[in-house]
Amino acid sequence: AVVSTQSTGFQHYYITNNLRFSMVSQDEDIFSVTIDVPQGERLGLLLAGGTDSPIEIKTVQDGSLACQSGLTGGLQIMSVNNIIFAPTTTHHDAIMALTSSRVLNISVKNNRRSARRRSGEKFDEDEENMDDKEIKDMSYGYRVKKTDIGSSVNVYLQKRHALNNFHLVEVSSFLWLAGWNQKEPALTSKFRVGDQLMSVNGQAVNTVAEALSVMEMTPSGVELLLKRMPLAAEYKMHRQKESEDWGMQIRQNRLVDVIHGGIAWTAGLQPFSAEFSEKACSWAITQVNRLPVSVLCRSTDVIWDKINSGKTDVSITLQPSEFVNILSNSLLEHPHYEDFVARS
Repeated sequence: AVVSTQSTGFQHYYITNNLRFSMVSQDEDIFSVTIDVPQGERLGLLLAGGTDSPIEIKTVQDGSLACQSGLTGGLQIMSVNNIIFAPTTTHHDAIMALTSSRVLNISVKNNRRSARRRSGEKFDEDEENMDDKEIKDMSYGYRVKKTDIGSSVNVYLQKRHALNNFHLVEVSSFLWLAGWNQKEPALTSKFRVGDQLMSVNGQAVNTVAEALSVMEMTPSGVELLLKRMPLAAEYKMHRQKESEDWGMQIRQNRLVDVIHGGIAWTAGLQPFSAEFSEKACSWAITQVNRLPVSVLCRSTDVIWDKINSGKTDVSITLQPSEFVNILSNSLLEHPHYEDFVARS
């Protein structure tokens, strides 16, 4: 909650429990936030761009420190703690700057708003401040619904359908879904690899033992509260004809490179723009056109077949490869892992 407000010259400071938000009044399209990041907590944002393309905030996790400060997807980062993000700044340099200190002063710019104002185009605040349910695809000029990534999902199951039918993994003090029994019809289409299990029957759970204990104690039904793939990012791409190259290189289920100026690059894809445990890493493809890709997939051809099946349009969901490695390695330890692998 806001506890005090101060105004000094051209800046207005809003002091909250753990962050200070300051708006620079000389240019309403540029503002800075100062965030005190407690030890063990994450900023809660993903970056895009670097080296000849601006460093931008790709997504912001709901409820995170970045979200609380007012940062949103699409903002260009101008500087961090007085370190200017020049055209030569790499993606890795940006991540290092954002993890170099517990107190971060981040200056950002709303380029889309600025460009529209310079052009004299009229727009209303409702359109400019669209919520996360709807975004505008500026490349192709049509509106697309954002996925449910990061949203809360409630799933209700009978006890017999829940017990012993999930493979849960403890990572970074949270509980994650690596797989579920594919032979159980009651579970079909309800889960995604990388879903975070928040609670069972209203009781918060952070370990496999806690989750199983609550499920076993319930007399009949089980209510699961999930956060849908909070570490994931989805990219939609379009090409004019089937012979046009997507402009990306894939090895097994990993995105290893993106061709500068190509379709994937234009869509915002960067090969090492994922972040896990506060370190940059590559992306792993876990869904194509909203259909699951096995986390154990080792065939590059299978991935390409799925990508090209949509002819001229494709949607790719990616998650940090280091995170997916942990899930897949744990899944392989299950005695019946083949029955628990999500695949289309």
